[in-house]
Amino acid sequence: MTETNEHSFPIPPPAGGFDLRGDSAPRALQGLRVIDAGQVLAGPFGPTLLADFGAEVIKIELPGEKVRTEQRLNRAVESRNKKSVTLDLRKPEGRDLFLKLVAVSDAVVENYTPGTFEKWGLGYNELAAANPRIILVRVSGYGQDGPYAQRRGYDRIGQAFGGLLHLTGESGQPPAHPGYMLADYITGMFNALGLLMAVYNRDIGGSGRGQVIDASLYESIFRLSNTLAGEYALSGTVRDRLGTFRAWSVPGNQYRTADDRWLLIIASSDKLTARLLETIGRGDMVGDPRFTGTAKAQNAHLLDEVIAAWVETKTLAEAMEILVEAGVPFGPVNTIADIFADEHVWARQNIIAVPDPVHDVIYMPGIVPHLSMTPGAIYAPTPEIGQHNREVYQGMLHLSDDDFDRLQQASVI
Repeated sequence: MTETNEHSFPIPPPAGGFDLRGDSAPRALQGLRVIDAGQVLAGPFGPTLLADFGAEVIKIELPGEKVRTEQRLNRAVESRNKKSVTLDLRKPEGRDLFLKLVAVSDAVVENYTPGTFEKWGLGYNELAAANPRIILVRVSGYGQDGPYAQRRGYDRIGQAFGGLLHLTGESGQPPAHPGYMLADYITGMFNALGLLMAVYNRDIGGSGRGQVIDASLYESIFRLSNTLAGEYALSGTVRDRLGTFRAWSVPGNQYRTADDRWLLIIASSDKLTARLLETIGRGDMVGDPRFTGTAKAQNAHLLDEVIAAWVETKTLAEAMEILVEAGVPFGPVNTIADIFADEHVWARQNIIAVPDPVHDVIYMPGIVPHLSMTPGAIYAPTPEIGQHNREVYQGMLHLSDDDFDRLQQASVI
């Protein structure tokens, strides 16, 4: 039976129960231990990716911290597979305990304002003294050095400074946020990639030592800008907001269907353009020099008009069926409700169900990428804050009962 949420979106029940895999399953990153000392998203997302593939990730949280209602869904997704311990790094005994944890770990990830870890006596020199093999991943808005290093950075600021917001939106209109926290998530991917490269250099490359990875929000965004810098350097071109128009992808636009949905169609090669025109009954336009080669960009509005006129006579389902048969690339502009209703999404396990103590079950994005021999999985649901204190501090660091109780009473842990 399909359950329904408060908005009446159909939600299939978990197939075969919750998506939790036992400890016996092979894990690509088995044996890698990472301390997640990050906050919110840009720092913690990298360790989340590693945890999905079996890394042991120990999440550091403040003693007495509570999960606010608005944070619960984000925490459920980005703290899955992690262990949670409470530790106040600002206190001397908290610092000492952290260094003991560093001594038995592979990497630390943090995304405080540059200089914060140094203020707490936890700079890279101190970490390396405790463990020369330790890798320190540092995530910030503007990087660890440079004139703006001390400026606070958030996702939207990274998108703005890195050049993305200037290009997002309609021509002549204000810049528009794309809707996802792209700077945070992309920086999280880079921090995970940097960590794994450092592990490779240490363990396979033969250096035997750790190093520092410096990842920033704006640089992660700018790295995706492709030819933007080259265009400006060669010709002074400053690309501006163009809405949905892309000169290198004509025809390519979103078109409204008869049932008030949106359908993206891209047929940018001359062969595909001809195939699309034949499909929509406009074979008379095939071979017209205005609609071939580079001339298509100057006449994109004419192509858009005839495509839009055809699409608006079809429902989304009708148009997609015709385009599939014709071999013309397309994609429905999906809402999250559409994604939940799509059979391909469920076949690929793009949505998974994880048990939650408050909501019973939370649906969240699945594991990416798909590995054939050592696939990622959800091995454990999101922990309660401090759930693994005894396991880590007593089982891993061998604290006595008296020391554990004393540190707990002093709000160090």
